[in-house]
Amino acid sequence: MKMFIIVSVFIIFSISLNAGLSYAQPTNPRLERCQPTYGKYCCDSKWGWYGAKRVVKTDTDAREILLRYFASDKDIKIGTISERGSFFEAEITDEKGVIVDFVIIDKRTGRIRSVY
Repeated sequence: MKMFIIVSVFIIFSISLNAGLSYAQPTNPRLERCQPTYGKYCCDSKWGWYGAKRVVKTDTDAREILLRYFASDKDIKIGTISERGSFFEAEITDEKGVIVDFVIIDKRTGRIRSVY
């Protein structure tokens, strides 16, 4: 019993020493603010952490956001865009026309999310 208590105290002590390391955050606030955490977005005057910071009213606006998002992927094409309740849904195809993803663009925020 005494050995069990000693081992338990040792385990709890070692876990508490390492707990802060598992939740480490970047120490440079500028790097924290501008590192993209989802996809290819980074902070600037128009773009935020997960997408455009603007209201998307038409499918043309949604297409513009997607074209900017996928600008570096030359083999990706934006397929049909359909309007749903609070978002637009778009087909993402490769150069052969094969659907590779369905994404939604939130109408209120312009944020992009994969349906898959």
